[in-house]
Amino acid sequence: MSEIYFYKGQKNVLADKSDEEAKEEIQKELLQVFDVKNLSFLFGAGCSSHVRDDGTEQGIPVMAPMAKEYYATLEPKNKTYLQKTIKINIEHSNYKTNLEKFLEVLFSYKYLMECRKNEKELKKVQALIQKTKDFIFEKCTNRHDSVITIYEQFYKKLVYRDKNLTKTNIFTTNYDLFNERALDQLGIIFSNGFSGVINRYFNPAVFNYAFAEQMDLSNNKWNVIDNFIYLYKLHGSISWIEDESTKHLFKIKELQKPVKDDKNVMIYPTPVKQNASFGSPYSDLFREFQKKLMISNNILITVGYSFSDEHINNLIYQALTIPAFRLIIVGSLKKYKDENKEEFYNNNIKKLYDLNDPRIWIIGETERWEDGKLKTPIHFFNRFVNEMLPSIDQENIEKSVQKVLDNLFAQQEQVPSDDS
Repeated sequence: MSEIYFYKGQKNVLADKSDEEAKEEIQKELLQVFDVKNLSFLFGAGCSSHVRDDGTEQGIPVMAPMAKEYYATLEPKNKTYLQKTIKINIEHSNYKTNLEKFLEVLFSYKYLMECRKNEKELKKVQALIQKTKDFIFEKCTNRHDSVITIYEQFYKKLVYRDKNLTKTNIFTTNYDLFNERALDQLGIIFSNGFSGVINRYFNPAVFNYAFAEQMDLSNNKWNVIDNFIYLYKLHGSISWIEDESTKHLFKIKELQKPVKDDKNVMIYPTPVKQNASFGSPYSDLFREFQKKLMISNNILITVGYSFSDEHINNLIYQALTIPAFRLIIVGSLKKYKDENKEEFYNNNIKKLYDLNDPRIWIIGETERWEDGKLKTPIHFFNRFVNEMLPSIDQENIEKSVQKVLDNLFAQQEQVPSDDS
């Protein structure tokens, strides 16, 4: 039987189905989800890459391999300095697979040195911070057209939602520009919290705006355009910088093309100083995230997100206190550790599974090995888009054709025959 699972609470509704039956059932359920008035997506690091059939990874590596690659570039003296002075052991689970945690501690130490006015230590830690940020910047600025294509396929399916429903919210923890490039190439208008044309600065009020077209000139009637997306980059972006010279209330500027220079590229919300996760723009972005989650009859679909960010998790947990809120996790609940099929779980997602709440759906496939290679599971972003998401445009076409046929048959039945 299928290794694909679809848990509603702790009940697997695909337990007795084949792979093809499982995919059909998932598409059928997600088609109904797309008709819900308030729909949001949360994209994690897993959406910035995909694994080909030959096992090669395309796009930006997820956090664990990225951290491993970065730590390999550190000189022995840097590793010694980290461990003895800053008390960071890069082999510890907190840092080994997570550069964000690593950066958090570096920024905290930097802030401490600023307070103590220790210029020597400040210079050392700033050099490490810059090295880390440069590494992430390089990883995120490559185009990776194959990944952009997957995003394009996602948005092509998404924009066919009923135009009378509220516009979809896309939240992401990623710094890259895959969403923006895909939306631009498709000609889909989106709001990302910045206003302006030549010089674009952060303005959270923009999230309350919508693009509309004038339907009736005489009655001043307007209608929100169909293809419109709200994009929230919760952890910032490689295209954001601080601009202290501006007279704008918010000092965060969006560049048309990311450029690595001596300015502070906004790639991560550190927990200190004015640009912390509790300061703008991050406070505004997280506030919008919380506000959208609290809207009645809202569904949040997470893709490529491992639930390792406690700040985001806490907001999702708060939303679960609302009876009408639903959470759909497209991700790995369990996998085989190796070819011997020793099972182990993603503990962050298992916590939600253990709640046995029917409002929490977990959709994915047990990660398994075939011929010595790890088979790409259905919850990876490319397979989620191609095999889980329903082709709503085709569904609408079929419904429209059926409606026309029904009307024609009804009219024929009403026309009196020559014998009457």
